[in-house]
Amino acid sequence: MGTVVRNAEDKVHKERKTNLLVLVRDFLAEEGYLETLKSFESETRLPAECILCDNVDLGTVVEDFEAYYFTRFKKYPKISRKASNRNDFSELKGKEKRRHLPIVKQKSEPSGLCIEKPVETDCLKVSAVGAKGDHSKPELNEQKLWKGLGTFVGYNEEWKTFADLIGKEVIDRNLNVKWSDVVGLETAKQHLRESIVYPTKYPDLFRGITSPWKGLLLYGPSGTGKTLLAKAVATECSTTFFNISASSLVSKWRGESEKLVRVMFELARHQAPSTIFIDELDALASRRDCPTEHEASRRLKSEFLVQLDGLLESSDQIFLLTTSNLPWDLDPAILRRLEKRIFVDLPDVSARESLFASFLPKTVNRYLKTDMDYGELAKNSDGYSGADIKLVCKEALMTAMRTIIPLLEK
Repeated sequence: MGTVVRNAEDKVHKERKTNLLVLVRDFLAEEGYLETLKSFESETRLPAECILCDNVDLGTVVEDFEAYYFTRFKKYPKISRKASNRNDFSELKGKEKRRHLPIVKQKSEPSGLCIEKPVETDCLKVSAVGAKGDHSKPELNEQKLWKGLGTFVGYNEEWKTFADLIGKEVIDRNLNVKWSDVVGLETAKQHLRESIVYPTKYPDLFRGITSPWKGLLLYGPSGTGKTLLAKAVATECSTTFFNISASSLVSKWRGESEKLVRVMFELARHQAPSTIFIDELDALASRRDCPTEHEASRRLKSEFLVQLDGLLESSDQIFLLTTSNLPWDLDPAILRRLEKRIFVDLPDVSARESLFASFLPKTVNRYLKTDMDYGELAKNSDGYSGADIKLVCKEALMTAMRTIIPLLEK
């Protein structure tokens, strides 16, 4: 009987410990502590089929315990305290169990003898080698780990809502647009490398008077590739990329737009190095001397200016990349704070020829082939933007496809 009771108690204790581990694992995943979660799963080795039930999480368990404690003792429990000295934390770390690697039987020992010996792994270095013996290189634009919001400065429940809204605008996938995909615009690409790419790769070179530009404006005619350049930055740079639009920052509730702007910059500091990309900046930062401007729009621009001043004065690796087709409509105060202004002009003859060759290759697919004089097309398309050339090429291909589709239908 005693053995049965002991086995039942051990089973309950084991289930309780498993439940605690699952609660902690779910909490780490929800808060975004991905590196800690990876180590946690490696050490605990929880089975993947163990998941939380509905309407149960660590926060709910703590809230229920606080409610029970208050009902019974008329006060809330004190769960954590500040360590009085460093010895308290040292004792906590000393309670950790040493984990050794599996026992290995040495060939020089008798078959019946096994020596257990801790193995130090700090000195081991592992290098991945390709099939032909060359060292593999990391892929471009590795997915950046999203830092948990638990250490977010000024973090509270209200800011959590705003941070979640801004966090949805972060690009966490590879857009697969490389510098080589942007035809022409060599000057603009070089300026972007100097402003964002190189400072993150070689921060020691960009200090003092050579500190990188924090505010950048890409301006020029419509369809010249400004947004495509921003996609290349998101692909090639190892920064957290915030793709912000006007709808991301404008709210119908009074005061929320200013809070969203502030949280956006604070979140960018938390996720640094980071790049904030705002397309069509003139939709948010138009001139303030317009008599019909609404008070809410004026407050949003004022908060934007305050945050931009703090960005320019800080040493954090945070970059503001903006685009506009109408730079003369921007507010002069905001325009002054965009230190680097890069003009994205219409493509020249060589760029137009490369665009035609890219959109109309010799073999489009199994049904379409082209035989074009790209040089003549480039000469006759003076004043065309990249978007115009793409549209012309599409119409040309559709004209040829209209003769093929009836034959396929038969």
